[in-house]
Amino acid sequence: MTVRSRNGGPGSSIRITPSNSPGLRAPARSPNKTSLHQSSLSLQTVIGTTTTNPNGFSSHVQSRSFALCAGSAAILAELDDENRVTQRFFKARPSASSVNPITSFYNQSTPPSTPDPRTRSVPSLKANNAVSSGSPSSDLAESNSPRSWSSRERIKAVTSVSISPNGRMLAVGETGYNPRVLIFSTAKDGSSEIPLSILTEHTFGIRALAFSPTSQYLATLGDANDGFLFVWAVNLKTGSARLHSTNKCTFIVRQLCWMGQSLITVGVRQVKVWRLLEARPVSPVKSRLNADSTTNSPTGAPKALSGRNCVLEDLVSSTFTSVASISDNEAVVGTEDGALCHVEDTEGTVRLSLIKYVGFSILSLATDLEQNCIWVGGLENRIQRLPIEILRPSRPHSPGASGRTSAGQKSKGPSVTCMASLGSHLVTVDSGREIRIYEVDSMSDDGEQSQLPLAISAHRDAVRGVSPLARPNRLQADFFTWSSQGTLHFWDTNGECRESRTVALEQPAGADENHTNELKILRATEDLELFISGDKLGVLSVFLGKTWKCVNQVRAHGGEITDVALLQATDSCLIASSGRDRTVQLFRSSAESLELVQTMDDHVGSVNQLLFINNGEKLLSCSSDRTVIIRERMTREINGEIVVAYLISKHIILKSSPLSIAPSTDASNMLIISTVDRWIQQYDMESGKHMRLFKTTDAESADTVVMSSLTMAAEIPGQSPTLLVGVSGTDKSIRVYDMDREVLLTAEFGHAEGVSDVCLLQKEPGSPGETITRTVVSAGMDGVVMIWNLLVQPQQSQDSIQTNSGEEDIRAGLKELTVSRPPLRKVLSRSELAEFQRQENITGTPTPVRPPSRSLVRKSSKFSLTSSSLKNENVAPTTPSLSSSTSRRSPTSQSRLQQLRRSPSPTPKSAPGKKPSNISNNTRHSPSDFHSRGKNTSRSEIGGLNTSTEQICRTLKAYRRKLHSCTENLQSQKELERELDLTLRVLASRSKSRNDAETETDSSGKESEGKQKPFLHVSHRMSPASGRI
Repeated sequence: MTVRSRNGGPGSSIRITPSNSPGLRAPARSPNKTSLHQSSLSLQTVIGTTTTNPNGFSSHVQSRSFALCAGSAAILAELDDENRVTQRFFKARPSASSVNPITSFYNQSTPPSTPDPRTRSVPSLKANNAVSSGSPSSDLAESNSPRSWSSRERIKAVTSVSISPNGRMLAVGETGYNPRVLIFSTAKDGSSEIPLSILTEHTFGIRALAFSPTSQYLATLGDANDGFLFVWAVNLKTGSARLHSTNKCTFIVRQLCWMGQSLITVGVRQVKVWRLLEARPVSPVKSRLNADSTTNSPTGAPKALSGRNCVLEDLVSSTFTSVASISDNEAVVGTEDGALCHVEDTEGTVRLSLIKYVGFSILSLATDLEQNCIWVGGLENRIQRLPIEILRPSRPHSPGASGRTSAGQKSKGPSVTCMASLGSHLVTVDSGREIRIYEVDSMSDDGEQSQLPLAISAHRDAVRGVSPLARPNRLQADFFTWSSQGTLHFWDTNGECRESRTVALEQPAGADENHTNELKILRATEDLELFISGDKLGVLSVFLGKTWKCVNQVRAHGGEITDVALLQATDSCLIASSGRDRTVQLFRSSAESLELVQTMDDHVGSVNQLLFINNGEKLLSCSSDRTVIIRERMTREINGEIVVAYLISKHIILKSSPLSIAPSTDASNMLIISTVDRWIQQYDMESGKHMRLFKTTDAESADTVVMSSLTMAAEIPGQSPTLLVGVSGTDKSIRVYDMDREVLLTAEFGHAEGVSDVCLLQKEPGSPGETITRTVVSAGMDGVVMIWNLLVQPQQSQDSIQTNSGEEDIRAGLKELTVSRPPLRKVLSRSELAEFQRQENITGTPTPVRPPSRSLVRKSSKFSLTSSSLKNENVAPTTPSLSSSTSRRSPTSQSRLQQLRRSPSPTPKSAPGKKPSNISNNTRHSPSDFHSRGKNTSRSEIGGLNTSTEQICRTLKAYRRKLHSCTENLQSQKELERELDLTLRVLASRSKSRNDAETETDSSGKESEGKQKPFLHVSHRMSPASGRI
């Protein structure tokens, strides 16, 4: 076994961004600019699946649930007692982190998730810190907050799923470069976006996943380019995993399955059994302790996984497509030519035996332990049931080849690619991506059904578009979708198909499979009376809604039809079509007739989109020639008939090609344009003036995306701002922007391939207490339709809590509370305490009081850089003099002080530079001085004024936030302005008075300093240490 290596760290990439659009430049915005609202897109229903082989399908009998792949998400569907299917969705962002961090064994420098290089703003951190810390995912709320991902973080399709036999975990495998294996918890209260563990050992795609029968091991197999098979030891309590065994596996594998404690892989001309190293028998207590500590030794090297090939004999050239285990050492294998084989692993020997030919290509197998049988599915939706007893060969024999089929035989209809038994029901997925649920009791051994199965409809190919429907309508549908092959489905918001139609497409003579005609666009009138379709070859067709009869069909364009716009009148309907032939065609449809009214060839590039606005007064068209043309409707009467024509009124020239246009909901004359250079622009259609623009990015990074399929949503006062919903082809995400603040509200992903179209549904409230419900429907090229619930509400953060407290302050006014006042203090000085002692001992000897120690005055240098203002502060005019200070002392202290003054200095050398003692007394303040000042100033007034100042500041902050968030008219605005103006004047006068007082104090300090200098000179000359007079 060889140990592989990887290049550490993600590679750098060069991105070429087109030049900006002309006109207004986006102003410099703060990186912390956020919206006043918060939004979320939650996946509600998924229509269709991307599962195409048994590796993308798994089941759990006890819970009657099965797992499927749907784009970049996994679906966990559960069948209830009334045979209704409920869905749960599991997906993780490219930058998501797991609950249990796991370090890669082969490249420990590579983290299990893409690091987040962005600097998060303080408000977002506060909002994320508000998440409850009781759950294990609270620490991960910041890294998994709804934000967009960088250009290096790509969405990967889910190709394999596996449910653990205990039903507690779901493993999901991705495709592409550096794929992940995500282990989710299937608990009802578990997170569907934060996995328990993320495994990142594989390099190129995950081919298959499988849990062991005990749920303690998970086998992951990479693609042929990856070439590795890993076995992980999984902790049953926490869901963490540790690499247990590994080996190379380079042949093409079709399916992976556990057979007891061994693995069996089947593929092209190979069947191989892999054995785990047998563990020594231990007591149940020790085994439980070992199971709990499987992840506590991350430095342990994985063991070698030994494998043994089966001898194929006559089946050496067969392709083995599926495998199912029937016991701990037995399995059943099927081939493309219809051979059903038995594999047995006993006493270290693997033996493969051919049982029979079923007469059709085997694509899927399922074990039914309740019925003690095997279900076999294959081409043309053929299903057979075989008892397990006949699958065990009693003696060696060679079955005849009467039931053998050709491996290259083509199916005339859909084939059963996946199947699983849920006890009383059998679930199948065919090649047409349709899910069917059969009742086992109504099926015979040959697959014949006595009653129709429950079918969950879906598109079989790429979904080209989605369009909303006006409610109510005769179909009770909310929207319809169409695919490339001409399939039309009408759906409601619950994902139920109301009706299906098919648009017949003409194929050119001699066309091969790679050059077939496709349906590109489909539009319907509001009353569903007419449907107009456009195909790849430029054919425009008109269908009647009730009978679905094609009444008209014309070659409108020389190439692909890109868009169709309808304007319905009382007796006719105007149809505008655009194509890649750079023309816009205008037709009139009435009484099953189609008349060409006008051909407009003003563009020099492919026309991308058409739009009728203001009840047909204007016709807009945008083209890849970087222009948007606005045409006005003109009418005239000819022979008693009104003839309509559209003439150019405005010609908007852009620097980059427009991709999508949408009318603004705030003003009827405003147009929103999305361009290739990743800008959203707004123009005035009346004047053609450029109003504003902003980059399609979020507030936390500089990554931008290209937007298409724009849809506007009007503002809901108090609930939602004006919204812009669109599709990003850059990261395959659905984005919602706040048009008022020009910031991203939310971005979600779900489609593995490109998102072809998106529409917004709005349901008005039925009662006054309800709110407007908004639903986003997205269609993808992967054949999946996703229904999202859009929720927008005002921000709820710590600022709102402060705002609420500020509102309480406003209601309470400026009333001062007693608890907000400073506590009262009155400390008696030494002199005051001495006065009490004198009154008690008035007849006795006065108690001597020790004079305070002299303070050493630092000698000032002549070259000192200290400003004179500091000197003035030391010689304050309010400082008491020496006589006043000593007069309050006792006679004993005064006599001692006089003796100290008369005594000569012990160091005559230092006498000339020594300051007199009265300087020290002048620069010091006794405690009584401070208390005397406190008596002159009221503490309660100072404390009350400071408290009131703090309260009014908090109140003004809260009031300012409320002004930003509310749009009510202020009735007492003038009175408020007058009070604020008077308050500002008082504050200005106080500030000016304080400045004047400080200036006067500085000047008086300089005068006092000048007066004291001669005194200092005289005292220096009269110093006893100098010996002179």
